[in-house]
Amino acid sequence: MYPPSYTYPPYPHTVPPVPQTLEDELEALEDYKRYLEDEKSSIEQEIRDVEARIRELKGLLERGRGQPPGT
Repeated sequence: MYPPSYTYPPYPHTVPPVPQTLEDELEALEDYKRYLEDEKSSIEQEIRDVEARIRELKGLLERGRGQPPGT
């Protein structure tokens, strides 16, 4: 019997390799910054969605509506 297979999280993005010219490096870093800002916005939205669901579930539990059917 084989041990369970494990998956690893994606390797984190790193700063792109240093381009040939200062202008190329500046452009690459600005692009990378925009990418990180987009990721940050997506993560912040996901956190807001999770927080909203947590509040919703807590409200249901406080009102006693979180009981499984038949209990």
